[in-house]
Amino acid sequence: MDRSQTQPSDSQFISFQDFPSINHGVTGDQAQLHVHTSSHQGFNNLSNDTSGMGIIEDLQGMPDKTEATSHSFWTIEYYQKFFNVSTNDVVERIKRSMVPHGSENYLISHIRPNPDLYGPFWVCVTLVFSIAVSGNIADYLQTANSSKYHWKYDFHIVSHAATCIFLYAWLLPLALWGALKWTTSARDTDEELIEAYATPGLLEMLCLYGYSLAIYIPVAFLWTIQIQWLQWSLVIVATFLSGGVLLRSLLPVIAGRYRVIYVGVILGLHILIAVGFRLYFFHMPSNKITPPIEMAPVRNITK
Repeated sequence: MDRSQTQPSDSQFISFQDFPSINHGVTGDQAQLHVHTSSHQGFNNLSNDTSGMGIIEDLQGMPDKTEATSHSFWTIEYYQKFFNVSTNDVVERIKRSMVPHGSENYLISHIRPNPDLYGPFWVCVTLVFSIAVSGNIADYLQTANSSKYHWKYDFHIVSHAATCIFLYAWLLPLALWGALKWTTSARDTDEELIEAYATPGLLEMLCLYGYSLAIYIPVAFLWTIQIQWLQWSLVIVATFLSGGVLLRSLLPVIAGRYRVIYVGVILGLHILIAVGFRLYFFHMPSNKITPPIEMAPVRNITK
């Protein structure tokens, strides 16, 4: 009995000795498999469950916290969208604003997809200093041969040119935008569905008129040439080139009995700004130069 009892115990002991490593490895594999299976099963449960989908979407959306949100009107971030334009876009818009291209509508093809204020602002600033510099150069060349005239730089040209240019490039589009809104409010709704007939927004008008002044930057330096017929020829050519782009861009939204009025105002004011540049900043002085008045010396009368 004792030996029969010891044999099972020995076999159990031997089996215990044989299986620890196997049981340990199996249990370890089972534990590892259990963890792997549970994680895989948990992922499947999340992917098939609506609440799990919400968790996954939240985790996937965490890196996208930097997306643009609505900003206040008084913050700088609010105005970043108005300057979201590349250098190539600005250069292309400047070139397209100078010369009409076939049947292409400059407003719809280049301005409307992404209107900006970066290009118009720097076009106006560059034109201000171009007129100031070239106007003083022209004034110097006109009086260089005169020995009775002492030339000096006129700094007031900068303020005068800035006033004229920014009033034209900012207030005129605002007034024209309001007039178009008022006159086209009663148009057929079917026409409004067509993109060409859609009334341009204020930002589009500011962008369109700002780029339309780019042609006067090189013309301002050509106005320093002291040949009157050449100066007036430049006025006519530059006005009708850039004015033609304006008219072709705005004609699709101008219809009805006000069409002739709009065409006259747009083209007339564009001619007026060019003629004003030529007459005010590049005028030819009169040939008669009045000599300075000599004051008689004051004698001290002593008693």
